[in-house]
Amino acid sequence: MRKSISAVVVFMMIAGSARAQDLGSNLAKVSGPYAQAYVSPVVNAFGMDMNSGLFHGASMSGLLPLGLHLYVGVQLGTALVGSADKSFSLSYRDTLYDPLGIPHPANVTASGPTIFGSKDQKGKVVYTPDNPLIPADSQQTIPGVVSTSLAPMPIPQIGLGTLFGTDVMVRFLPKIKLSDYGSLQLFGFAIRHSISQYIPLVPVDIAVQIGFQNFSLKDSSGSNLLKASAFAANVEVSKTLAILTLYGGLQLESSSVDLAYSYTPSYANAQPIPISMTIKGKNKFRALVGLSLGLGPLTINGDYNIGSINAVDLGLGVSI
Repeated sequence: MRKSISAVVVFMMIAGSARAQDLGSNLAKVSGPYAQAYVSPVVNAFGMDMNSGLFHGASMSGLLPLGLHLYVGVQLGTALVGSADKSFSLSYRDTLYDPLGIPHPANVTASGPTIFGSKDQKGKVVYTPDNPLIPADSQQTIPGVVSTSLAPMPIPQIGLGTLFGTDVMVRFLPKIKLSDYGSLQLFGFAIRHSISQYIPLVPVDIAVQIGFQNFSLKDSSGSNLLKASAFAANVEVSKTLAILTLYGGLQLESSSVDLAYSYTPSYANAQPIPISMTIKGKNKFRALVGLSLGLGPLTINGDYNIGSINAVDLGLGVSI
């Protein structure tokens, strides 16, 4: 888990290698419910970023023969991290290990910073064992990793069309080695179809799109440490005036991250306990509005996305 979550943070460009190491060390000290609350904000940001920048206009006409078009560029999805995503408070059931390593079922209350919280503040958990003969135990836990209000993620993409009013978009990162951490890889695609071609004299371009993405991180032996997936389906509308295109859309989406790590209790000679979980991104729907600027083959776009969390997307590419 140290390697997997560290790589995600590196990939999202919110932490350097030293902070990535901090994150790995942090998670090894906490159990499942605490870890889920601690990690969830970065999972939400990850899903929001992956599903950003899937289009920057609904028009499908191009300058290539037969009206085909080609787009090659990079989209930078940037989730906006609110104050509520920087700390948490919750209650759950867990196990208290006494100094001899004997487990005791207990009620737990926990609070503290998330990944996006302060590095100068640590969390706190209070264990109240079911057995009244075992005293309650209060423990200081882990700090945040990086206090930030922005969580950016760059994704290269290629779009090609149009054939019978349909085009395709591919997102791809080849296997990238992360020193001794292992490797990461991303692949995604989307299919888009023009609706305005069926509506005579319609003054705007209208299209629908559906897309899937997968991200994986493997350790140095080739075993999966983390797997993330994202799905999106949208309706797009745009209007082009000279070199400016105003565009917007409504999008249904989902995202999830499967992760596993080893938790090491605090008693002497404790053995690591494997923990695995699936965390679903909380955003299910977004509305967005944006502007694209065409300067010859150069295309610059930006849009604002409103959902359970909000995001900004910026894009730069070549379009012909």
